[in-house]
Amino acid sequence: MKEPTPGYSIQPVHDVLHVRLSGSWNHDQTFVYAVDYKKQVSRYFAREWVCVLNLQDLELLISEQEQIETFRALNTWSYIKGMIALCVVISPENRGHLLYQFEEILSDNQPYQKSIFYSDIEANQWLQKIGVLQPLFAGKQEQHNRQSA
Repeated sequence: MKEPTPGYSIQPVHDVLHVRLSGSWNHDQTFVYAVDYKKQVSRYFAREWVCVLNLQDLELLISEQEQIETFRALNTWSYIKGMIALCVVISPENRGHLLYQFEEILSDNQPYQKSIFYSDIEANQWLQKIGVLQPLFAGKQEQHNRQSA
């Protein structure tokens, strides 16, 4: 059976960098991703930002210790470049092997906040709790309250 082609998307939305990884990765794919990731992070020069790393479509991320070190180095570099939180979203289907891999990746001692979730809803709730995202429809509720007064 052929492994799924590795892929990724990196989309900055305001102060949140949304990253989605998919397929099975090798060393070369990790390197290409790291270069593109750094280009996108450069948008946040001198600002605080958050990374939401969605791994729900990921089959296998890491096969070599060097790849683990690359992702750890990216997290450290991201913190230096203003990342204040890392939110990892995984699925029940891939959590076994990914939790083990990401335990190693997230074991750095940088002071940014980090958490792992099993759904986008949980991740969004956490981001709201730490003050990164405003609740959905907050602007409409505020507008309604002003009209009622």
